[in-house]
Amino acid sequence: MKKRFLLALGLLALMVPVFSAQAPQVEKERVLAMCAPSVGQIKNIVDLYEKDIISLRRLKLVCIFHENELTDYTPAFEYVKSEKLTWVSFEKITGPVEPADLFRENPWTPQFRRIFEASDGIIFTGGMDIPPALYGEENSLLTDASTPIRTTYEVSFLFHLVGGNRNPGFIPFLEAREDYPVLAICLGAQTLNVAAGGTLIQDIPSEVYGLKTMEQVLRSGPGQIHSALYYKSLHAAVGDLSPAFHPIAFKKGSMFVKRMAMDGSDRPYVLTSHHQAVKKLGQDLWVSAVSLDGKIVEALEHRKYPNVLGVQFHPEPYALYRKGLYYRETAGGELGLNLRSFLIDRPPSMTFHRHLWAWFSGCLLAKN
Repeated sequence: MKKRFLLALGLLALMVPVFSAQAPQVEKERVLAMCAPSVGQIKNIVDLYEKDIISLRRLKLVCIFHENELTDYTPAFEYVKSEKLTWVSFEKITGPVEPADLFRENPWTPQFRRIFEASDGIIFTGGMDIPPALYGEENSLLTDASTPIRTTYEVSFLFHLVGGNRNPGFIPFLEAREDYPVLAICLGAQTLNVAAGGTLIQDIPSEVYGLKTMEQVLRSGPGQIHSALYYKSLHAAVGDLSPAFHPIAFKKGSMFVKRMAMDGSDRPYVLTSHHQAVKKLGQDLWVSAVSLDGKIVEALEHRKYPNVLGVQFHPEPYALYRKGLYYRETAGGELGLNLRSFLIDRPPSMTFHRHLWAWFSGCLLAKN
């Protein structure tokens, strides 16, 4: 009996190292910062994460906002608490900064640096128009710059990240971490361009296509319609109207082809919701995707920092990835359009969206 007991102990001792060696390593928590954390934007990230479209095992989402923004983020705080999203937190930017100091070290600089150093990547989301004074122009009658505090700190934040020609001597944060991923969506792409020293088209229909009314825009065809708000404004009493979609074209050498396994001839459909667009390019930015007529910039990349991407379209809404959510194509139509099916039925549209998020997830994972 004693011999058998000792033999069992010996076998157990031999087995322990084997099991320990085969134990899977726990993936490090990845920290993603996101500006302008509305309830909808947080839900987008939650859905992308839970559906493994943002393909990470452990994620921490840090939601950035300025204390003096006009937006009330109380619903977002309450949503995170009620849903017990313990992996979501908030960080407040504090203090004022004069417009003349946006493109240099200022009281926000140490706050930006702390977020940058503590995170593995950042997303700048969509929103209202940028005050044209930030890129040296007067306000068009059609510009709606109704969130100035948010826009101001985000312009300064992106300048701190990538630099620009408004202060060539400034050393951008990304000089220390060139592979840090920045995904700038819609307003975010425009903010990236302005931060780097570029300018914007203040209204696409009137400035690019010479159109003056919503009806003219809607008659111009889907390739020239960059927002569903025109149709929704004409049918304000009707709920559940579909967002607008149109295809885009990739430029030669774009990361979509080189790093997201897309073909240069692919024309994926994207969700579009904007009336402004990039005009003059900021420092070290280049155009990597355009609308099919070539008149509207749909994506920007950075020449020095390989993981900086600005997209004019919206790849993030949770509705794009849900099976049971339906919209109306027209005001009198049935509630029968599923956005996920819309993309799947127009290949390689859904593949493109998934590859974009796979690329971004990979960038977040790349940091040791």
